[in-house]
Amino acid sequence: MNISSLVVHVRPEHAAAVAAELAGWPGVEVPASAPDGRLVVTVESAGDGDASECFGRIGALGGVMSVSLVYHQFEPDPESHEALEEARHV
Repeated sequence: MNISSLVVHVRPEHAAAVAAELAGWPGVEVPASAPDGRLVVTVESAGDGDASECFGRIGALGGVMSVSLVYHQFEPDPESHEALEEARHV
């Protein structure tokens, strides 16, 4: 499981539409925004490839000027069989 936090800088006149679009994507949340068009976006994904693809899709949205990764964490899915086995041996 990948957990990432991004700052997405959007033209202010497009910020509400971009935030609404992102809020509808699975694993994506927009917990904060600023009047100048900056959005804080969190992304939960299954792997690095999925996360990178999501970042690219965000950057391709109309009005998006930049996407900056500010935090990334990878950890085993707590519900996966392998994660349960690892927890038993700790």
